[in-house]
Amino acid sequence: MSIPPNDPQPSERDPRHLSGTDPLNPAEPGPTQNSGAGLSPEPQKPASPYSYQAAQPSGYAYPSAASMPTSARPPLPREVNLAFWLIIAAGVLNFISTLLGGGAASGTPASLQGAAIGIAIVVGLVTTGIYVLLAIFIRKGHNWARITATVLAAISLLLLIMSWVTLAALQGNPEVQQQLGGQSLQPGGLEITLNILITLLGVAGVVLCWLKPSNPYFKPQQLTY
Repeated sequence: MSIPPNDPQPSERDPRHLSGTDPLNPAEPGPTQNSGAGLSPEPQKPASPYSYQAAQPSGYAYPSAASMPTSARPPLPREVNLAFWLIIAAGVLNFISTLLGGGAASGTPASLQGAAIGIAIVVGLVTTGIYVLLAIFIRKGHNWARITATVLAAISLLLLIMSWVTLAALQGNPEVQQQLGGQSLQPGGLEITLNILITLLGVAGVVLCWLKPSNPYFKPQQLTY
């Protein structure tokens, strides 16, 4: 009986076949193997020119909150604080003077006294509010408030002088006195006193704001680093 020839299986062939290349045809490439198994490494692809690259650290350092500049406003001068209270006092006296100049104190007919007093209250509140607002902003060091208060104080002083000159001229005019029937145009002593005090307090407050110790407080804030 004939014995069949012993045909080796592919796994029993020459170990050179495990290299992935045919020994008879070495130019034929074999399958790509993992470099971790000790075989040929997988070829790497060239880097794309459009690939993302990590941002390089910049040499410019942004200032932190601790290194930000701070304002160098000087402390509140005593003169500015005194000017604040003088202007507030002028505003309060202005409200009282406005009420006294209303219908109840000017001989207005009884039918119109209510309306006259109401108008006097509204005007007094508005004008007094202007005094208070200017005093507050002056105390905060706003230069525009100091300039505005100076202009208003100059106008008040000019109006006071003009009113005195006008009253003196009318009182000395016989025709005007005849038309008024001998009635005096001069306001009462209390009203005159209040008007003088209001003007003097406002002017004094403005002068204090322009003194040498007060000037640095109203300058633009300088930044320190």
